[in-house]
Amino acid sequence: MTDPWREKRVIGDATLYLGDCLEILPTLDKVDAVITDPPYGIAHSSSHGASWQNTRIAGDADTSARDAAIEGFDVVAAFGTWKTPPIPNTRGALVWDKGPAFGMGDLSFPWKPSFELIYIRGKGWEGKRDEGVMRGAVIVSWESHGRVHPHQKPDWIAEELMRKLPNAKTILDPFMGSGTTGVACANLGRKFIGIEIEPKYFNIACERIENAQRQQRMFT
Repeated sequence: MTDPWREKRVIGDATLYLGDCLEILPTLDKVDAVITDPPYGIAHSSSHGASWQNTRIAGDADTSARDAAIEGFDVVAAFGTWKTPPIPNTRGALVWDKGPAFGMGDLSFPWKPSFELIYIRGKGWEGKRDEGVMRGAVIVSWESHGRVHPHQKPDWIAEELMRKLPNAKTILDPFMGSGTTGVACANLGRKFIGIEIEPKYFNIACERIENAQRQQRMFT
């Protein structure tokens, strides 16, 4: 029987798989939580300004890939949009305020869509009771300014979510993208399992996570 992944890399406390998460997930050991930025189910096509222009996201036709990937996990934080239903068994939602510089959408509508949602489910979320709107540094839209993925999230937001899971030692991201959740795990000393279907972003994630772990070793 062949392995369901095309490539597997172990980088310190991170184990990274190149392949389809729906095929790889049944082979994995138990994890404590999922923090992920899945396909939103809106058939999005990036339309401006970078090498990913006019490319579509795998599994983004609807929310079936998202829901199937997280089905067996109790503790989940998943980015999303009001345009599609929340993840099943959502306990609550946070708002990520991206600030006034972001948001295009329908230009005839007098408000910008300058926010995204983060759906939360399960128990184990603990800590200081902060407001449900998350604000912080953002990543500009252009590759020339360091963006490496069309939907790249800032590292700090994954770290903030993880801090509310003090007992979650191993974090999974079945839609790893550029590896933001893995970088956050490296910064906070958590174990990480990531899966990415696109070779380009898999390689970028490997590099970013390795660099983050190297920096942490320098500090410690």
